[in-house]
Amino acid sequence: MYMNKLPLLMTASVSTRGMVGACFTDEEREKMYRESLMIYEKMLIGGGETYKIVFVDNSGWDLSSIKSSVKENPSIEFLSLDSEDFDVTKGKGYNELLLINKAVEKSVFIREAGGFFKVTGRYPIYNIKYFIDYASKFILEYKGHLYIDIKDHNLYDRLGLGWCGHSADVRMFAASLSFYNEFIGNRYTELNDYKGLLLEGLMYDVVKPMIHRSDVICRFKKEPHFGGLEGSNVAALSFSKNQDSLKGKLKRFLGNVIRLFFPRFWF
Repeated sequence: MYMNKLPLLMTASVSTRGMVGACFTDEEREKMYRESLMIYEKMLIGGGETYKIVFVDNSGWDLSSIKSSVKENPSIEFLSLDSEDFDVTKGKGYNELLLINKAVEKSVFIREAGGFFKVTGRYPIYNIKYFIDYASKFILEYKGHLYIDIKDHNLYDRLGLGWCGHSADVRMFAASLSFYNEFIGNRYTELNDYKGLLLEGLMYDVVKPMIHRSDVICRFKKEPHFGGLEGSNVAALSFSKNQDSLKGKLKRFLGNVIRLFFPRFWF
């Protein structure tokens, strides 16, 4: 197995600070972040693995409880950003991309690796090792630049559902620093959830012209196994709030079938 790994970048905004559309109380969110970090510590570090974790919060929340949930470990890096640098009136996408920008600037692990594997930190991905290993080999060994999953189909339009069939899944993706800084990072100013300018759409627009490039992977070979509770209230993005419910499991099974037998149908 390829030994060098991209660091896992867990993005966090523990306190919503009154952001419109944000889900769950601050205390509930803290518990979710704490549990996700504990799961990742056990998966990625507990067995003496070579993975590293960067936990970054942009809300000004006291991270003492989250830090104390895991053993002090040189493979886990915590960054607490100044909440005054973020604008809750522009929604989640603007602030998450700005968070990643600041993490790229400040994280020792990310700088040393030359890239990162970003996940939404509030809920775990139970098969995360597969994706980190795949992305790390692609980016660090084969000199790839972006590993992301997009959907690109017209089925919703044909069914008259009014949902978007063309977007990127930004809950998890990996990028080299050179690619991120050139094509993604400086575009955070274009985002505003409340004006319909979403990170999912921006990332799709970045990726779509590059789908035939050998240094870009824009479709995963298998479905991520998300746990926890989904926070999206957007139709077609939130199939089931409980991502491990029966509906969530059926969605994941169907997704794996489509990826295996219909790889050109990017549903």
